[in-house]
Amino acid sequence: MLDRPIVGLAVWLSKPTGFLATCFTVAVGIGAGGLLSFNDHWALVFNLFLSIAAMLLAGVILVAGARDTAAIQIKLDELICAMEHADDKLIGIEERSAEELELIRQDKVAVPSRGLNPDQ
Repeated sequence: MLDRPIVGLAVWLSKPTGFLATCFTVAVGIGAGGLLSFNDHWALVFNLFLSIAAMLLAGVILVAGARDTAAIQIKLDELICAMEHADDKLIGIEERSAEELELIRQDKVAVPSRGLNPDQ
């Protein structure tokens, strides 16, 4: 439901205009501090504002990252399906636990016994 607006916000914030808007907002806050002689009330409100903004931005980044990761996994699964000799058991592997992934990695990765070149 909120996925598109959150991802749109993440994309906008990653552009120069989003960066400049963020800088402008912080500058306005610091300017307000100058007008209020940087008193304790201003410091409390500014700190609260920055804390809330940081938590919201962290959430935006996490949602956008999860969406991108899911899209990449879907594309990789499609490539696995399209290849003739690929191991179909690797489809959906991202849903497994860390222990299961380590066991699969150990099973799939052949470590050469004599250095980096396996043809030696």
